[in-house]
Amino acid sequence: MQVARFKTAKVDTKYMLKKLFAILFKRPAITVDGINLRRWFIFYILFLVALAGIALLSFAVYAQQNSQDSTIAQRVWLLAIYLFYMSLCCTFFPAPTAWIVMLMASPILKLIPAGLLTSHLDITQRHAEWAYAVITIMLVAIIGGIGTAIANLNEYHIWTFLLRFGKVNKIKETKLHYAATKWFTVSPFALMTLISFMPIPVDVVRWLAISNRYPRVRFAVASFLGRALRYAILAAAATCLAIGPKGIVIIQAVLIGLVALKYLPKLFRAKTRPIDSTEKGHS
Repeated sequence: MQVARFKTAKVDTKYMLKKLFAILFKRPAITVDGINLRRWFIFYILFLVALAGIALLSFAVYAQQNSQDSTIAQRVWLLAIYLFYMSLCCTFFPAPTAWIVMLMASPILKLIPAGLLTSHLDITQRHAEWAYAVITIMLVAIIGGIGTAIANLNEYHIWTFLLRFGKVNKIKETKLHYAATKWFTVSPFALMTLISFMPIPVDVVRWLAISNRYPRVRFAVASFLGRALRYAILAAAATCLAIGPKGIVIIQAVLIGLVALKYLPKLFRAKTRPIDSTEKGHS
């Protein structure tokens, strides 16, 4: 039985790869759902390549210690890496994000160069510290929110690709999907924004929006608003409380633990589920 399942999964994988190749390199690019997957995936790849190029170029300038632009280049390098990482994090690349948000906003990196505000503005040191905190929080939250919105849009298109071949229809049979459907029909944008803000992922709401062909612009804006607000809170904590490396690790570990508490019981029940009579007969 397990061998048969493995062979079926292998055949399905080859079939999906062939279809993906056809979508990317053959016409037509648009099907009955009206979404041009080819255009998006090409944009997404070029976007990541451009960020990688900016990071490499700025690091090269930063490495020249005698250059007057090395300090700015270092910040550009950090922000490019930050945006690159955040643009990857979604259901299909479930990497944690709280640690890098807090690291970018923490005094460890000092995102805004010391003395930059006081040298260009006629303000006191105390006011400069407040301005530094506000600018840092806004910069980290906005760039992080943009990265997450792009990552979620990429998930939108990957999920659309899977929907075309009926690979994710089982999600629609879950109780959480039915509950989310009721709220989604009332206020989809508000629900999307709220779910994006929550520290515990509720991916089924995004999947529900995608399966219902929720407009991609509103989908991205809701993702941005919810995540930017969440990242602003994390950045404010890191900046105002001067959280160090140990604190960042602890906070990220706690968030991972909360996610684990949500999903591990389900995985455990799935592994300990008794084999029914039909499966016994085939094994």
